Amino acid sequence: MTRTVPFARWLLSTSVLFGVLFLCAGGMDNLMLNIYLAVFAVWGLIVAIVADRSLDRERRNPNLGRIHLGSRGAASFLFLATVMVAALDTGRFHWTHDIGTASQLAALVVLLLAAGLQILAMAVNPFFSTAIRIQTERGHRVINRGPYRYIRHPGYLAMALSMPATAIALCSAVALIPAMGYSFLILLRILGEDRFLKESLPGYSGYSGMVRYRLIPGLW
Repeated sequence: MTRTVPFARWLLSTSVLFGVLFLCAGGMDNLMLNIYLAVFAVWGLIVAIVADRSLDRERRNPNLGRIHLGSRGAASFLFLATVMVAALDTGRFHWTHDIGTASQLAALVVLLLAAGLQILAMAVNPFFSTAIRIQTERGHRVINRGPYRYIRHPGYLAMALSMPATAIALCSAVALIPAMGYSFLILLRILGEDRFLKESLPGYSGYSGMVRYRLIPGLW
């Protein structure tokens, strides 16, 4: 498989996000909206380049197998809700007035770090599927390199951080409501996936004994 499909999907998703931000904000004259769009575009482009080709097929059309939490649609909805509410807030209605520039910049740094972490997790883990299943036909095995040496779900950590960081970077406290819903959904998915992998993936129980923390070293 060539990179044509991943690049086409990247172009489509970036174009859709631009349209959503433009329509909700009433234009793109807000600097942070443009920076966020650029971060999203570069993030997606790097993923399209570095992600395993068979992983791209798996993520587009996963075999649902034994278990699937149906969280993909809910996560997509909460992502769109976060950016739409943030764009409406910062561009049209100005509901939020108490997020300073320093907080926005700090949130942007968190977002950049989260993007880097997710790119790294997907680069080293060819089984980073949207479905919770054992990918037997792809030789599914435990991955214990890269960030997986320190926490069991680095990609989910990046996702859980990215949406609250998005809301704050775009100067919208109101957008934190769907953003926190997104993060809570990720936490629920971690619990279900971790339990399923311990029961179903050979070697995962031993790996979880060596890498004790799911998400935050020293805490959880």
